Amino acid sequence: MMHKQTILRSLFSLILVFLVVLPVFAASEDFLFEDNGSSDLFGTDMLVQEVGETNLLLDDLLLSNADGVQIGGSYSFTVTPAWSKDFDTDASRSSLATKMNATLDFDARPDTDIRIYGRADVAYHQVNGSDSLSITLMELFSDFSVHDQLFFRVGKQTLTWGVGYFFSPADLLNVNSINPFDAEADREGAMAVKVNMPIGMDNLYGYIKVPEDANDSSDLAFAAKYEKVLGKTEFGFGTFYQDGKDPSAMITVSSGIQDISLFGEAVATYGEDGVYFQGTVGNQFSWSSSESNLGFTFVGQYNYNGKPTAIHNHLDHAAAVHTTFSLTDSLSFGFFYLGYLSDFSGMLKPSLSWSPVDYIQMTFDVSFPYGGFGNNQFTTFSLGFSLGGTDF
Repeated sequence: MMHKQTILRSLFSLILVFLVVLPVFAASEDFLFEDNGSSDLFGTDMLVQEVGETNLLLDDLLLSNADGVQIGGSYSFTVTPAWSKDFDTDASRSSLATKMNATLDFDARPDTDIRIYGRADVAYHQVNGSDSLSITLMELFSDFSVHDQLFFRVGKQTLTWGVGYFFSPADLLNVNSINPFDAEADREGAMAVKVNMPIGMDNLYGYIKVPEDANDSSDLAFAAKYEKVLGKTEFGFGTFYQDGKDPSAMITVSSGIQDISLFGEAVATYGEDGVYFQGTVGNQFSWSSSESNLGFTFVGQYNYNGKPTAIHNHLDHAAAVHTTFSLTDSLSFGFFYLGYLSDFSGMLKPSLSWSPVDYIQMTFDVSFPYGGFGNNQFTTFSLGFSLGGTDF
């Protein structure tokens, strides 16, 4: 076992040295970059994107900003009364939840050589008379380049490897997993050093992650990833190693057919009982009418978790679906489903949202668990009021 760990540690060290040394001997004049407006300058959250060339230097695209410093954020306030009933036992209960959430971020670009970005979340929740307050530093990092060839991100940052929407087994580096009930929620970043070397339209990445429970250098995690673009399809190949954890290798694919986005992930992990696999496939589709406010979105995904503990808990096969129908500019209908196919348990959740005026929205939803999902047999009816929420 010790010999295997020594070999793996040496392999990752060689990969990181390769990332730093290679640009000294080979320079490229054509680089790709597309800024999608997010905090991640070295990637995009889009499943499918058009790839094009640019005549601008990559460091100008990454780091130049005439505004110097930009400050923004968001605020939300919701009040949600709910009533739940177990129709098998005739038991019932009620609740009242009040939530305030705010984010604050800044983007400082002193010159074309460096960028500083930070984001913090403040959340205050009150449920049935009990309250809680949390302040979380989500991200705080700097971006800089070396000779327009190596691009560094140093600090607390979101490390998103996977391409999945509800499930992402290939997301080996992030601190928190995706919550299927709130798949688009921001997730807390990890302390890490990320190095990106563009190779034409492709990208090579190296990572050193500092886990939250790290005591010394032996607790560091190492990872490397290569992204290959072929037309409208992007492939990702990555490896992950950390002492005390099972080493993993992954592959991701994202592509599309007309207006349908397709994505998939596969992970192979070497554990005590041998190699086990995890994987997911899914698709996403959006449509909107050019003559009215009608619109439709659909996301569906299947996930397989071959980890032995997951199989023992009957959670090895799962599926999730989310659809939204926009009927007018103020009225929409949604449907969410999450199910574990091995033990036939899951949750159905239809919802109806109406925004009569700006900054006021009402959402009525019903949660139907079945098959002992989450040890919960209560059907819940809730009416949420969102007041004064906005981005700034």
